Formats: sequence, C-alpha cells, structure tokens
Amino acid sequence: MILVFGGTGFIGSFVSSRLSEVDEVVLAVRRPVKSFKTVRFSNPAEIPAIIEELNPDMVVNFIGVLRSDYWTAHVEIPRLIAEGARRTGSRLIHTSALGADENSRIPYFRTKALGERAVKEVRKHAIVRPSLVLGPGQRLFRDALRFKVFPNLKTKVQPIDLRDLAGLYLKLVEGKKGEFNACGWEVISLGELVERVTKEAGKRVLLFPAPESIIRLLGRLDGSLLMALTENTCERNDALELLETLKDIDESIRWTAEGLR
Repeated sequence: MILVFGGTGFIGSFVSSRLSEVDEVVLAVRRPVKSFKTVRFSNPAEIPAIIEELNPDMVVNFIGVLRSDYWTAHVEIPRLIAEGARRTGSRLIHTSALGADENSRIPYFRTKALGERAVKEVRKHAIVRPSLVLGPGQRLFRDALRFKVFPNLKTKVQPIDLRDLAGLYLKLVEGKKGEFNACGWEVISLGELVERVTKEAGKRVLLFPAPESIIRLLGRLDGSLLMALTENTCERNDALELLETLKDIDESIRWTAEGLR
C-alpha cells in the first residue's frame, strides 16, 4: 500500500492516479476526496501516528506551496512524515525542487532544501527534484491569462512533462533510492514558454519588457517573484537516464494548452 500526502494538487493528483495502477493508494487529506480511499487528519502533528497506524509499504510526499507558510509545508511536514516512515520502516519518496539550496535567498528553494534533511535520515528514501512541470492545470499559465500580461523573462527553464514525471515516480516505486533531478529535453526562456502555451490555447497574453532590477526590487516584498529570475535547468537529468526517452516540448505545450481552452 502507498500512502500519499499532497495527493490532491497539480502534480500529486496525476501521479497518484498512475501509482494506483500498480498498488493500492491511500490519500492522507484534510478534506474528502472522491475516487481514492482516504485517511483524514486535521493537524500535521497527527502525521507520524497515521503512518504508524496504516503501516504502508511506501509513503510519497507531494506537499508544496509557492507562497504562504513555506516552513510548515516544506520543513515541518516532511520532518513529521520522515519520523513516521522511520518508525514503520516504510520507504519514502519525497518531492523537493530543482534548485533547492539551504543558502538560497529565495524562501521556496531554501525551505525545500531544509526539508530534505529529515528525509535523508530515512534509510530507504528517494528525493525527486523536478524543474517546472508542464501539463493541464499548471498555475503559471492560468495566472498569465488572468492578468493578460506577463514579463518577457529570459530566464532559462527546462520543463518536464507531468506524464514523464509520473513515469519517474513509477520507476522509483520499483525500489530505486537516491536523489533524482527531473527535467525535460529542451531549455527555453520563461517568457517564450508562456507565449507558446497561451498561443496554442488560442489565447492572447501581452509580453512586456521587465527589467531584472525592478523584479528584484519587488522580490523584497514577495520572495516568490525571485523564482522567476532563477535559472532552472539540469546539469544531470536523471529523468532522462531512467526513462530513456521524454516527451517532446511541442507535445507537452499542446497538452498543457488543453487545460486552458
């Protein structure tokens, strides 16, 4: 049995569906969810006891936030999940982020790295660090359409298709351990990616020049803005090594655009 935390989000819901093809999946949730067996919890402090009670073969964590309480989502909850996995001897697959760095000035990347500490204390663990993920429901493009404008950022990203990312998790379920970077085939600028996805959806978003200095200034008020200036590419692409082939970016863009029509 696979116990999943964060199984209702963009990445977690899709990957959980794929995991259910190979084993029983139970979602740990705060609100009822259809289509899956669930276990409810209201306070993160309950997490170790839930894991002990269910004694799953594997625990998978997809919990993450782009804003709000980074510490709870990226550090405290992973610590509690790791504690439960250590008690039961369950294997643990943890979702971090490409660019995770304890010394980063960006709260998202710094807390993602700090959250990995407890995971590494679990004897049987794997850590997945995805780049930007493409697929229907990706919030980046919905936000761009909502505001009708997006800065023409030259930041390089190497996005991975959600279907390929799910394939990577299926490989890890087979028993692979370690740390895995997950990127797609191609590197593209963030501005061009937004333009291509929204155009494929038949929508119009105005790309405007945005001096990096202005975004860095605004980033003092909202640290998440600095993420848009941080290159997100793989020096070592473990997804390609394990899967051997990945979706072409044109195909990924078409699929992503389907969720915007």
